[in-house]
Amino acid sequence: MDITQIIIRKRFNAGGLAAVATVIFDDALAVHDIKIVFRHDGTLMAVMPKDEQGRDVVHPLKSSFRSTIEGEISKKLF
Repeated sequence: MDITQIIIRKRFNAGGLAAVATVIFDDALAVHDIKIVFRHDGTLMAVMPKDEQGRDVVHPLKSSFRSTIEGEISKKLF
């Protein structure tokens, strides 16, 4: 599964939240409302969208795939 587009929907200049993004995979699947937050060490972390009870709606099953998503979003942000 390849990332074919990243849309930064909103950027924030203060606080721990850096942005809200949409990531499109294979021009076929869109994941909206991914929050991009700063970790304590200054790196970025993708927080997947949650339902009303706070449970992930979608999430990567492998940490390497999460790292890929975070890296590609980071490139788009900076």
